[in-house]
Amino acid sequence: MITAQTPLKDHILRLAQKLPTSPQIFGKLCLLLDDLNADAGKVVDLIGVDAGLTARVLRLSNSVFFRGSLSVDSLEEAIGRVGFREVHKIVGIAMTEQAFKDGLPSYQLSAKEIFENSVATALAMELIARAAAEDEHEAYTVGLLRQIGKLVLGRVLEKEHPGVICPDDEDICVWEREHFNITSHETTALVLEAWKLPQEVHLGIRHHHEPEAHQKDGKLGVILHLACWVVQTMGLGLKSEARLWEITPERLAFAGVSEEAIRGCVDDTTVAFNDLRQQLGLA
Repeated sequence: MITAQTPLKDHILRLAQKLPTSPQIFGKLCLLLDDLNADAGKVVDLIGVDAGLTARVLRLSNSVFFRGSLSVDSLEEAIGRVGFREVHKIVGIAMTEQAFKDGLPSYQLSAKEIFENSVATALAMELIARAAAEDEHEAYTVGLLRQIGKLVLGRVLEKEHPGVICPDDEDICVWEREHFNITSHETTALVLEAWKLPQEVHLGIRHHHEPEAHQKDGKLGVILHLACWVVQTMGLGLKSEARLWEITPERLAFAGVSEEAIRGCVDDTTVAFNDLRQQLGLA
């Protein structure tokens, strides 16, 4: 286990270096979208570093998502067909497939469960961010990357204490702090900060289970909290996190959205999620 004597941040970042490259590539793609001088060549070079990710992106790009009869054979063609922002979405889906292909056994989560939860959270984040007048593609990025901390901490357990699993009937944040001296949310924030993602992104994830106590971190945290509630209500939440999410007047006011809008987001996210699965041949 990570102990009080372990240089916590260094240990976590060493483990993060052993993760698949796709989450970091996806994070850097978010930065490219903010660069007005970015061109297709930079995007191609970035994604092309990971052959597995490239293959997944092309497979997804040749789904009915494009609604065309001609297939694409290269990243350049995919970008030219739909543009940076849609490729960003496709890369995010491909990244989630690749990074969590073995599930999270230490958290009792299958690959399907973590994939569906991550994608649904990203879609809910987009919708709520739009209602709150926040950056939608940044919100989508947050939704897909929020589970990276569990991937890191899960590897600690698998390597150092195989067979130890997170129980469904305990507060996940309490359990993680007892075992690692850090939560998976805080772990994700450390990793994304090291990857030089925007400050709003890693601060938004760090304490999203209690956003009203960390308002100085910005609105992405409370938007993520509400998105997690939406996904839980959809039936795609994680059992170990179920007790964390709650819509309150304080959280709604902080996000700048109404309760009606959040409850309506359940239906809208469900439709978007089912459409995406069908369009990408994932249904």
